[in-house]
Amino acid sequence: MKFEQTPFIHFKTWNSLFSVSMFHQSCPFVSILTHLHVHFHKRLVKMSIKNLSDQSKRRTTIRISADQDPDLDPDLDPDLSRTGGADAEPCGNRLTEEEKTIHRVHREACEAKKQMYVDPSSGYKVFTEYAHLHRGKCCGSACRHCPYGQVNVKDPAKKKKFNSLFYI
Repeated sequence: MKFEQTPFIHFKTWNSLFSVSMFHQSCPFVSILTHLHVHFHKRLVKMSIKNLSDQSKRRTTIRISADQDPDLDPDLDPDLSRTGGADAEPCGNRLTEEEKTIHRVHREACEAKKQMYVDPSSGYKVFTEYAHLHRGKCCGSACRHCPYGQVNVKDPAKKKKFNSLFYI
């Protein structure tokens, strides 16, 4: 009589499972069970994870050049990229000096791959679009430079208006 071979987990694997309790910090046994469950049912776990693209709006990008829009300041960016959804305002609106300064400081921070910059008018720290893209989804805090269209903002009073460069 031949016995079927049962799955065997080496001592090193068990030891690493005990040391890494990523699911339940206070219950290592539950952590091991969860890890094994995920390990043996990878296909089911992949199917049950919600797709991030389902919860975020599609981004639309419109290229504007200085000769198309006379209101665009040429010192800002001659090939300015604008993102926004259906609620975005038309590009013909004039920007205030404060908004131009915010855009310049934000662009410099993104080029330097910084997570935050200091708002020149208020002195508060503001997350850059670079930081939001690293997060991978909208945090729901109605951030000024949210590339996801502020889809997770619960309170409609907190949602902001898009001014062709960022939310105000």
